[in-house]
Amino acid sequence: MRPPSKVPQTAPTPNREASGASQGSAVNPAPVAQPGQPVRSAPPMAQPTSARPPESDSASQGAVAKPAAGERGLLRHGDGGIGDELGRKSHHGDPLLVRMGRGVRKVVGGSGASDGQAQVAIAEMLRRPVPGLRRLTVVSVRGGAGKTTMAALLATELSWYRADRVLAVDADAELGSLPLRLGVQAERSLFDLVERRPRSFEEAAPYLTRAGERLWVLSATRGGRIAEQFTLDAFETALGTVGGHFAAAVVDCGAGILTDLHQGILAGTHGLVLVTPGTVDGALSARGALEWFRNNGRRELLQRTVVATVTHAPQASADLERAEQMLSQWQLPVVHVPYDRHLAVGGAFDAGKLAGDTGTAVGRIAYEVFARSIGAPGVGG
Repeated sequence: MRPPSKVPQTAPTPNREASGASQGSAVNPAPVAQPGQPVRSAPPMAQPTSARPPESDSASQGAVAKPAAGERGLLRHGDGGIGDELGRKSHHGDPLLVRMGRGVRKVVGGSGASDGQAQVAIAEMLRRPVPGLRRLTVVSVRGGAGKTTMAALLATELSWYRADRVLAVDADAELGSLPLRLGVQAERSLFDLVERRPRSFEEAAPYLTRAGERLWVLSATRGGRIAEQFTLDAFETALGTVGGHFAAAVVDCGAGILTDLHQGILAGTHGLVLVTPGTVDGALSARGALEWFRNNGRRELLQRTVVATVTHAPQASADLERAEQMLSQWQLPVVHVPYDRHLAVGGAFDAGKLAGDTGTAVGRIAYEVFARSIGAPGVGG
């Protein structure tokens, strides 16, 4: 599904100072576009994962500064263990010649205007104020689709643009790997948080794990071990305890959609990313999930859903185009996430090493699902 050629021309709203984030999430509803300006398909996103939000008057000019490779990496917040070691030894997502070519185009100004407009479009959407905690849930019909990686990338992307806090929630009852993907190891779990019931962010912070300047992790495990039986009540209690201190929570569910736990989490979600392998078989599974939503009292989820098709091998399958055609019939955004050498290593990732096309895809997914979470006009229409 191709995005429209036009992007918003207005400059993004400047960030609030990070220190102001300690007072909680923005609570004013976001201004929305006028009818006739749909956001169903975002503009082509130009490496959004490498763009730091402006901190100065450059924001008023629509500028979005890009850090050097590795500047946004989360490995510096890791535990110094296996995740960090894998990250240090991993390849960049793009080969050297591709990175050099991108650098040359930047120097000579190639595609600069369109890239800049795309950056502004992402920034404007992801920085919008929210009326309360936005729950963005990432699911897959089966394991191995790339769901946890997508949740980690989405949480990182949101935290990069927003001035308030973002929470990455491990809601996988089967020893999820979200903390590992974000380069941290949680010593306390959501069960500890539920037991203590802190009344302020300062009291809650010891039960969370910091993975970035504005990104925090709420884990279902303690020290890499399952702490308790994961239940919907425990999840809702934990999120209700800390949710008022965050603008958005990216929830990484375990594989599947049919359990009581999955259905309970989905009932409270504002935006949904359905992750599937970029194959015909994967598309059939995703289509089955969408049909289940439609036929079992979850039709409203279709208005909040973005489909991410993920390629897990260096050579894209010939089935990819057919798979995307099958899913595009649902009139939902279908975003392809290409194979990325850096992500394929596993463990913690360094956002500065992602391939350019990966950054483009993640930026569009973030744009699409966040737009749905705030009910922007044209979404799901």
